Amino acid sequence: MKKLLIACCSIILYSNVSAQIKNPGFELKSDSLNSLPANWIIKHADEFTTSLDENIKFAGTSSFSIKSGQNINPATYSIFSQTFDTSVDQLKIITFSVYVKTENIKGTAALYCQVKDKDNRIIGTQSIDSKTVTPQNNDWNKYTISIAVNSNAKKILVGGYLIGEGAVWYDEFSMGDLPFQTAPPSNDVKQYIEEFAGIVKKYSIYTEKLNWASIEANIDKLAGGIKTIDDAQLLTAYIISELRVTGDNHSFIQSKVSAVSYAKQNADTRQPYTKLLPGNIGYIWVPGFASTSDTASAAFAGKIQKMISELDTKNDISGWIVDLRHDNGGNMHPMIAGLGPIIGNGTLGYFVSPETNKSTPWMYKDGKVTNGAATTAKVSDAYAVKNPGSKIAVLTGPETASSGEMTTICFIGKTNVKLFGQPTGGYTSANRGFKLSTGAYLYLASSYAADRNKKEYLGKIEPDVVIKEAKENGDDATIKAATDWIQSK
Repeated sequence: MKKLLIACCSIILYSNVSAQIKNPGFELKSDSLNSLPANWIIKHADEFTTSLDENIKFAGTSSFSIKSGQNINPATYSIFSQTFDTSVDQLKIITFSVYVKTENIKGTAALYCQVKDKDNRIIGTQSIDSKTVTPQNNDWNKYTISIAVNSNAKKILVGGYLIGEGAVWYDEFSMGDLPFQTAPPSNDVKQYIEEFAGIVKKYSIYTEKLNWASIEANIDKLAGGIKTIDDAQLLTAYIISELRVTGDNHSFIQSKVSAVSYAKQNADTRQPYTKLLPGNIGYIWVPGFASTSDTASAAFAGKIQKMISELDTKNDISGWIVDLRHDNGGNMHPMIAGLGPIIGNGTLGYFVSPETNKSTPWMYKDGKVTNGAATTAKVSDAYAVKNPGSKIAVLTGPETASSGEMTTICFIGKTNVKLFGQPTGGYTSANRGFKLSTGAYLYLASSYAADRNKKEYLGKIEPDVVIKEAKENGDDATIKAATDWIQSK
């Protein structure tokens, strides 16, 4: 990738777009807080500190730094960004660069951008992080990303972030246009993009909405001069952005490094927990689960079942509250296996393939989850609740996404269930994983989800009772509404 970045930097034509990033060198201080830069939006968890640094900088008088505490949750992050309007009448390549210095990085520092349409939907993303930049050292390194945009682009967001432990300094953002090259791409790049586009064309549920003639012509323009598959991310990101325009907000690419890690351990360090609420109501909080490891899956599902068993055997449970408001997805099967004692045995939902017009059921029975004929998760010594007819309140919100939504669907259609909260994230298509020749995976929206009554979902799940999230005298309004319903006759 380094070769392409060097080439890009030497031929960028810095047109008037470079003036669109305000305070690119962090020279201007915020009017309200002199320790922070003007024009940048900064969000961070309590474990991070952010500030202008006049001692460590690449150029000018200061840089912008993000520093974490020690021994923090590796999923915790700090992020800063700036958004500006853009107007493009035809396909073009925009590049973003910034100088980055790191220290004691155990997590990931990155440069990223997002492209948004007129409805403020994200239709394009690109990033580069400290794990892929070479040389790998603590000195100032130039990070550069390129992204294709067209007339659908109305806003661009650019910024950086630190996930996990370490310290990072950013300085001297720049933006420019990269002209199309006439030299042909390498054969490896041609084969790779044909492989990628072929999978999308055959299996995407949105393929009929795509203008493939236009997409292929644009790929020919964008591919000029690209020699390595690593540098072909400009092309795959462009195809994903075209899917976004059609309404596909779910498909994504998982790098080879991430795929290897995903297969070994749960990348989401949050843990489920339970408690007994007043009125003998059992409360279960379930986060996302980010792994395909059978060992991690069994441990996660087994922990939830054990907590349900302890609550149910030690108390006369009057009803259940299943809180999925922060279940942002991953692997749905251990979530379902864990909640199986409350969901109950039977068919819980379906994946509906528009390609074959067939429905594949997913089921739970006595500790085992199946998807069609395949066993996808299981726990030993499965538990069954004492009173399966008790009321079940499922809590949802905008962070209930992807597999969190599939888990929500498992409850829909049961006569003793009601959903409370806010609409879900809207990632209810089912992603199928395709291993690419690079070792990376394309997770492609290739089927619809349907509940046990075969009602299809392709968008947000609306709760039965909509609650405006607010604190009422220290009580959670959604939990209070769910509790009132459970205790009502």
